[in-house]
Amino acid sequence: MKRLKSLRKEKNLSQKELANLINMSQTGYSQYEREARKISLETLKNLASFYNVSVDYLLELTDIKDKYEESKINNNSLIRLKEIREDRDLLQEDIAKILNMSRKGYSHYESDYSEIPINKLIILAKYYNVSIDYLLYLTDDRNIHKRK
Repeated sequence: MKRLKSLRKEKNLSQKELANLINMSQTGYSQYEREARKISLETLKNLASFYNVSVDYLLELTDIKDKYEESKINNNSLIRLKEIREDRDLLQEDIAKILNMSRKGYSHYESDYSEIPINKLIILAKYYNVSIDYLLYLTDDRNIHKRK
C-alpha cells in the first residue's frame, strides 16, 4: 500500500518505529507496505486513525486525506452490510452474485462470522456508492470523498 509508506515517511518514522507503535513486527508491517500480506480491517482502521485519514484514502479510493465526520454509532464489531442491503430491498443472494460467491458465504460476512476481504468490501462500496468508512461504521456520512 503506497499510501502507508508515504504517510509513515511524512511522520519521519521508520518501519520498525511504526510497527512498535501498532504492536507488530517490522517484517509484518513491511509486508503491508509491499502488499505482500493482506491487512485486516482492524489494522486498517487503526492505521487510518493513527494517521488521521479515512480508510478510503489508505486504500487509494480517494485523494482527499481528510477523515469523514465520525460516526455517532458505536459499533466496532459489525459492518453495515446487512443494514445497507436491506435499505435497498436486496437479498443476500443478490449481493452474493455481485461478489461471485455463495449466499451462505456472504451471510458469514453479514453475521460477522467471517471477516470480509478488503477487495470484496471495495466492490460493495462501489456498488452501493458509499465509502468504506461508512460500511465500517467509522462515519454516518453516505457521501464519498470524490477524487481531486
